[in-house]
Amino acid sequence: KGGRFLLSNQHSGGGVGNPERGVKDYSKILTAFHVCGYTTELNHLCQWIRKFGMTSDGDFGPRSQKQRKFDYIYPNAWIIMGAHQFGAFDISQKGMEFLMRFQDPESGGFYSSLTERGADTEQDLIYVGFAGLAALYTGRIEVARGVGRWMKTLLHEQPGFPHELYTVFSRNKGIVTRFEPKEANRYVLSANVNTGDQFFYQVGIAGGFLSLLFLATGDKEYLDLAIHYMQFAEVANDHLFTLYRAGKVGWAASILFGITEEAKYKNMAIRIGNFLISRQHPDGYWSQKSEK
Repeated sequence: KGGRFLLSNQHSGGGVGNPERGVKDYSKILTAFHVCGYTTELNHLCQWIRKFGMTSDGDFGPRSQKQRKFDYIYPNAWIIMGAHQFGAFDISQKGMEFLMRFQDPESGGFYSSLTERGADTEQDLIYVGFAGLAALYTGRIEVARGVGRWMKTLLHEQPGFPHELYTVFSRNKGIVTRFEPKEANRYVLSANVNTGDQFFYQVGIAGGFLSLLFLATGDKEYLDLAIHYMQFAEVANDHLFTLYRAGKVGWAASILFGITEEAKYKNMAIRIGNFLISRQHPDGYWSQKSEK
């Protein structure tokens, strides 16, 4: 049903969504079309990206000025993964070459800035994690291991885990614990908050990426780290299970269940999946506006 709704938003030229929103509208569609089996439509979208969405140096667009902030590489990683799964290797490999410009070889992470590459430049768990996934998909295992090392550093520096998870790091400051209150969602998660929005996808990307890194390498340290990160979701109150942003926690839990066969991960994935299904509009889409 969701896939059919997305198909209804594909243009005759192969692009998807509002052209003014550019990369933000189509970046995740490649994966959605792939898992729904819409290979013809996915091929048309890849052709559109080659003609209109990919720059000569492997970046993706179009983008407005508002889309040039700390989350710059997020859509790039999604396009790389979706294209690589489909076999559009020209898109994925060229896109990965551009993404590597954001890597911090010293920490193993990826910078959350389009232009800054200093010791104070911040690196966000969610975007480091997705860059790591893109590295895994394109066979850059040592780059992915670097992301695993970064996540280990971030976890070991936590002052209040598992009830709190700070999610931004810089080489100079370590974990960033001082920030503007209005930006709190970007910098910290609390397992005990009962209201409002929280970026629970942060813990999900850590658990999911590290689990896949374990599958790729066989190194049990990564599995242990994934299980450790997911302790946050285990102690979180029910509010976690009432937000769309918990979707990546469910994804991570499903991978961990496949590896460990522990029922707690199965139950967590099903609970989040059932919530998402319950919030789907009859026409197939989901709307953040309806979320309470």
